[in-house]
Amino acid sequence: MATSNDLLIKQRSVIEFLAAEGCSAANIHARMKTVYGEMCISDCAVRKWVRIFQGEDLRETILRDRKLSGQPSYSVSQSLAIAKLQNMDNVQIPIVELEVDPTGSYSNLVSLVRFDRSFRTAGGVNLPKIITCIGSDGFKRTTLVKGRDDLRQDAVMQQVFSLVNQLLTTDQDARQRQLSIRTYKVIPLSQKSGLLQWCDGTMPLGDYLAGRGDAHSRYNPHDWKVIDCRKKIQGAGSLQEERLKAYQEICAHFHPVFRHFFLERFVEPDHWFERRLTYTRSVATNSIVGYILGLGDRHVNNILIDVETAELVHIDFGIAFEQGRILPTPETVPFRLTRDIVDGMGIPGVEGVFRRCCEKMVQVMKNNSEALLTIVQVLLHDPLSHWSLSPDEALALQRKREQAAMDTVDMTLSGQVPSSGMVTQSGQAGHGDTGVAPNENKEKRNKVAERTLLRVRQKLSGEEDGVPLSVSGQVNLLIQKATDPKNLCRLFHGWQAYL
Repeated sequence: MATSNDLLIKQRSVIEFLAAEGCSAANIHARMKTVYGEMCISDCAVRKWVRIFQGEDLRETILRDRKLSGQPSYSVSQSLAIAKLQNMDNVQIPIVELEVDPTGSYSNLVSLVRFDRSFRTAGGVNLPKIITCIGSDGFKRTTLVKGRDDLRQDAVMQQVFSLVNQLLTTDQDARQRQLSIRTYKVIPLSQKSGLLQWCDGTMPLGDYLAGRGDAHSRYNPHDWKVIDCRKKIQGAGSLQEERLKAYQEICAHFHPVFRHFFLERFVEPDHWFERRLTYTRSVATNSIVGYILGLGDRHVNNILIDVETAELVHIDFGIAFEQGRILPTPETVPFRLTRDIVDGMGIPGVEGVFRRCCEKMVQVMKNNSEALLTIVQVLLHDPLSHWSLSPDEALALQRKREQAAMDTVDMTLSGQVPSSGMVTQSGQAGHGDTGVAPNENKEKRNKVAERTLLRVRQKLSGEEDGVPLSVSGQVNLLIQKATDPKNLCRLFHGWQAYL
């Protein structure tokens, strides 16, 4: 017979699960009352635990103080559980990579000493928290704590990227070209929460191109403003001809400037050349891997750039396996290769280094297709994984993206600067709100997974639109699709295809 303590633990687990699903305290208490009867904990206790699991206490403290995200820091209340943690000598810092120790001693374990006494918040509705961990080695490590968002798919994508990096090291030409994908740690804690490694020294492309004091305004002051371009494409209607005309008009009055990023930061010629080369290779590797996995939502705030190395860091992988194609405003390009992205590559543009690196990436992935298909197949058939969008979810997601995009514009116009190094943005396309409906049967889900797996297999074999292509032919077709104005003009206005 279960003790009262065991019963309490079980009820707390139920509350945590339902709270992660977004259920209200009243709804949770009513459902638990039917199960536990007189043994159910009180309504007051349920509300307390829901507030803890959903982070409402901390959230309301921030909102009550009327402090906006992006301000320096907030003190951690001593009444919070995180401030009372003790005896963490054997607790590893989650974002630190733990190498396998053959001896089993793990004497070099970097343990958690304490958390910093203050924290910051990243932008967005859910106010993800930026905290600093002090390790036993004396170093500080920044972590993003995120709630109300499912990070399991992001974690799997990082595993795929790590596998791709391993495959690239086995190819001599890829090693010589130093091809790799920048990864970061993602640790899901539950269905609706998790930790992400903070990408120090990075900034979203959107901050440089469209943020406060953006490069477009500085270098082309007589061009249209970013907000004017957005309004133009947003009001163009839905007809292909109208949108294409609006996009071409924007391009005539809004010119790319991303080459200045390298001129500003890398003044020595050899340094400038090396960083531009690194950037071009990084664009190529991320583009091809993103295409194979069908990654969508590649707007300028979901792509970070390291200000020291010029490597790109892609974040927020809620839309994968070409689910962007079923959004109300479908995504029509295989990856982001807009004018500003190409402008950063210098005079050669997509020719030369970029094209050759893309071809090498396609060749390596084709040669190791079975290894890639294995890990993708596990994700697609995982009953706990939510990667597929229903029509209603697609509509809700696009509306959320639109609202988040407008919030970003409002922050910029009001003089607020979004936090750099952010590993995901609340309110953007995160797959915490996506997934196959729970009542869908297993057979239907498997059919969707098989179709998706078939499409990945076709990409790896070089089959496009039913036609088998060579490696160079496939890369050429992808570049054409990614840069075609007829495709770019049809994208969601928040994607900002003119940047």
